[in-house]
Amino acid sequence: MGEHLKNQMKEKQKGFIAKSIGITELICSADMATGVKLGVVCGLYGGAVTNLGSPEQRHTWYLPVTNLEFTGMFAMTERGHGSNVRGILTEAHYDRSTQDFIIHTPCVDAQKMYIGNAMKGNYASVFAQLTVDGESQGPHCFIVPIRDRHGVMYPGVTAIDMKHKEGLHGVDNGILIFDHVRIPRENLLSKFGGVSADGVYSSPIQNKSRRFNSMLAALTPTRLGLTVQAMAGMKLGLIIAVRYSHSRRQFGPKDEDEVKIIEHQTQHLRLMPHLAATLALVFTTRFAAAMTDEALCVGEDLESNRSLQALVAGLKAYSTWQNIHCLQDCRECTGGMGFMMENRIPALKCDSDVFVTFEGDNVVMLQVVVRELMAQYTRQMGTSLVGGLIKNWTNSVSDSLRTSCLGFNADRVGDMSFLLKALAYRERVLQRSLAARLYAKVEKKREPFFDAWNSCLHHITGLGLAHIHRVTLEQFALAKERCPVEEDRTLLTKFCLLHGTSLVYQERGWYLEHNYLTPSTSRMIRTQLLELCRSVKDEALKVVSDFNFPSCCIQAPIAGIANPRAQWAFYSAPDHTHSASSAAQHHRARTASKL
Repeated sequence: MGEHLKNQMKEKQKGFIAKSIGITELICSADMATGVKLGVVCGLYGGAVTNLGSPEQRHTWYLPVTNLEFTGMFAMTERGHGSNVRGILTEAHYDRSTQDFIIHTPCVDAQKMYIGNAMKGNYASVFAQLTVDGESQGPHCFIVPIRDRHGVMYPGVTAIDMKHKEGLHGVDNGILIFDHVRIPRENLLSKFGGVSADGVYSSPIQNKSRRFNSMLAALTPTRLGLTVQAMAGMKLGLIIAVRYSHSRRQFGPKDEDEVKIIEHQTQHLRLMPHLAATLALVFTTRFAAAMTDEALCVGEDLESNRSLQALVAGLKAYSTWQNIHCLQDCRECTGGMGFMMENRIPALKCDSDVFVTFEGDNVVMLQVVVRELMAQYTRQMGTSLVGGLIKNWTNSVSDSLRTSCLGFNADRVGDMSFLLKALAYRERVLQRSLAARLYAKVEKKREPFFDAWNSCLHHITGLGLAHIHRVTLEQFALAKERCPVEEDRTLLTKFCLLHGTSLVYQERGWYLEHNYLTPSTSRMIRTQLLELCRSVKDEALKVVSDFNFPSCCIQAPIAGIANPRAQWAFYSAPDHTHSASSAAQHHRARTASKL
């Protein structure tokens, strides 16, 4: 672990991100607060130093962290500015006479808030508006000492404990206030800009807006870690709920044994789509990690890789929202046992809830996705407005004709190609209609762009989710084709079909409005969803077993993990091989009796 953290300081490390997400998932499965605290110290603070600092600064400000000499924190969010980092109010003025930066909190809205590790950390990577000789250079990142290694606060720094939260009680969140705190000139992380001793500002990127975007883009890998943390919570919840559903019995045919609750249609209908979505996120996150590793290995400026930024932002939004819905269903599907803290699901829910706004509100993340989609659309249309409108009209007619064929060709509903085309169609129509709406508002009605964009936010968030839905299904489909074991490939194919069917089913109203589905094909989608959930419910035990979480991480007695403090909650762990074979025999027997 220590060696891996030291590798973070090296550039062009092959596979570093992929390995990091594996470590993150394992730690979060054991304790989410510990995983988040590690993310704050190594991912956020460490990411700021290693991605925004010089090689010398990495050795000064991050190498000691890997040796456990001190810890850090990440101070970007303010009381008045969360997602809008460009508008932060904390000040950093350069004093040429002393060659110091003066870090100052000028008002209440400039107080750094929700800062993880604020009550224990020694140094903070603080984002502040840099001013040199009266000229603002925009937000930059500074290393500010908070307390010494004995816990004594440095002069001018105030840390206020924010105390009780819904979850993540092992993470000490606090408020940081700076009263004209002086730090050496060398404490400005200088990869994207620095100040000479005589007070001359220089940067390899002259454009302030692009420089700011480059700074934020360099932190893209840390956002991917949040998707992994959300996935860890989903996997744990599903392991517990699926195992319990195969152990607990309730109701059954008259004069016969009660059946496992997984046999009840509403039980597997609630859990199986979440399991399919989790698998889709696993493969898509691996794809994003590979893209990030490749970009970093070749020394690519992540600011220019807008498609990667959009993918990571979209994954963050989709995975964290999916986590909320998944854990709630896991809680309900485990009844009263799922309400008990010993069985972990309540804690997972509380610890994960903040993820939807942590490191960027999800609605803002979807706007990052759509801005890139609109930029791609503009490039595809070309510079000629008339030519672009003609191409737009031609594509609309083509989609209308294709809609008629797909809507009535119901025998294709069970094909992966049908599902992929359906998701691509929805994304394409939403993208094209949004472009038309924005053009009409800005170019024809002369509305300010902010007002035009704001009036389309519902459309925008729908497009952002449609995009990430399509990407997750595509990556799932590619992953199953690459699976070398035929038995596993067959199982993955079922779950991939389930994921695609579930996504289309969720938006069946939209598809009916656009005549993509007829009422009969919509009913077939519903029937297919029900049948796929039934067909994979027993094999789900194998899938959650293959998540390969050790018992010490699962911990829940209802999942077959003995706990002397809660013997009343223990259920023997079901055998997934026996369960699958027994279910097959039971299904064949019932089918034979019907015949």
